[in-house]
Amino acid sequence: MTKPSAVATAAVKFACAIVVGTLLIGGSAQAEWKAPWKSEDKALVIDAYEFNPINWQELTSDDRIAGFINKASDGLPPEWNCGKADGDDYKLCKNRWWKYSVTKELYMTRREMAKMKGLVWGAYHLGRPGNPREQADHFIDFAEPAEDDLIALDIEDNSEEWMSLADAEIFADQIKIRTGRYPVLYTNGSTAKAISDSRAQYPLLSRLPLWYARYRDDITGKFPEETWPSYALWQFSSMHNCDSRSCPYRVKGAKTDIDVNVSTMDVAGLKAAWPFNDLIERAPEVDDPSMMIASLDDETKTAVAEVAVAPETSAATPPKPRAKPTTSPLVAAYGPAEQHASLDPLKLLTNVARSEAKADKPARVADAVAPAEEPSGEAVREFQTHLAALQEAVAYAANEVDRLFIGRAEAATRSDESRPSKAGEKSASLDARQRSRFVEIVTAAEAAKKAGALPMPARVLTQLGAEGAGRGPRLAVAAAERRFAGLDLPARRIGAAFEATR
Repeated sequence: MTKPSAVATAAVKFACAIVVGTLLIGGSAQAEWKAPWKSEDKALVIDAYEFNPINWQELTSDDRIAGFINKASDGLPPEWNCGKADGDDYKLCKNRWWKYSVTKELYMTRREMAKMKGLVWGAYHLGRPGNPREQADHFIDFAEPAEDDLIALDIEDNSEEWMSLADAEIFADQIKIRTGRYPVLYTNGSTAKAISDSRAQYPLLSRLPLWYARYRDDITGKFPEETWPSYALWQFSSMHNCDSRSCPYRVKGAKTDIDVNVSTMDVAGLKAAWPFNDLIERAPEVDDPSMMIASLDDETKTAVAEVAVAPETSAATPPKPRAKPTTSPLVAAYGPAEQHASLDPLKLLTNVARSEAKADKPARVADAVAPAEEPSGEAVREFQTHLAALQEAVAYAANEVDRLFIGRAEAATRSDESRPSKAGEKSASLDARQRSRFVEIVTAAEAAKKAGALPMPARVLTQLGAEGAGRGPRLAVAAAERRFAGLDLPARRIGAAFEATR
């Protein structure tokens, strides 16, 4: 009886441990949105402006504090010359310069102290109305950030008092130009929501790491998770919700007006992620054109799968015959390359030539395309039979006709007494051998034409015409000139070439 009792007790303890572990896991998942600063393992970051007194010895005694962010610049830089101002304007100008100098000195001192104490460092610019690129330059010149220093743009609210969201996009772009990286965006809940709701209008702001300012214990359902999966930092405590009676988190070595931020990570994780240089990765929108392939219907996907031919890896297995090219535009777009419809250029030229023979005007290439027509196997075999003969005949004709006209050109350069007595006797310049070869050329061309092949290419004829080459004008006769006078140059070349080969 003792053993079963011990086993039962052990089982109960094991079940309780599972339940407690489940509750802890569930609690840690919600801690990101509900008072995460209450978890001892979450790192904290302090941010301050020039009027916050800091006792560095006491502040760094808190092991959870891992970083310090200090205000750097504010709006546009002060006027460089106060000489033109007078009265109160002059005093105000000088006061701005005094404040700038003191703030700069304090900033540099705090940076040295923070880094000496082992804290990671950051700087922020308070965005105001005015030239955003000039403000970005002012910020970089003031803060002089190192590569491992966080840089941030502070947009307190989406109102006329602060930098507009459109200018904030330009500011962030200028920071990228100056430093090679983008800043973190600090803003409140309403402005973050406005950016999230219009993220197509603000493609850069909506991808900057978010430093979220919201003074409440629970932001479940409030944080814009559709744009930012999480926050880089959450400013949960400031002078707005911390006083001598109540405060979310009291910082040693600082007063109640100090700003406190919590991270989603522990101290080591925060320092590894610092200074949050990477833009937020966003999943493609549903209506993104690049996602259109996912919207293919099942019928199209099936058609693509049917025409796809798997590559053969074994030499012993004979290759499968390729499927007949499809006429479906979707299958042609998404299917394998061998299924794409292709045009036969020789067939296309043949159709153009036949169209010109039937009509009294030049045929269009588009009219010669017959996508629905599929040549029969017999026609293909007949065409292949005559193709070699056609190529040989064209090459032979080009060579022999060229030799023929070279002979005529040489005859044209002879003395007057060696030329024929009558201009109309064109065959007088041809000897018996040349006339015999010419008959053979014409016979071969006529045979190829009857076999359904193309006539001699126009490029061959135009190269041999009376007006084609440098010696061409010597071969022109008066009758031909009169007959071709009304034609343009290309037409005269072709006409003269045909005239010469009669």
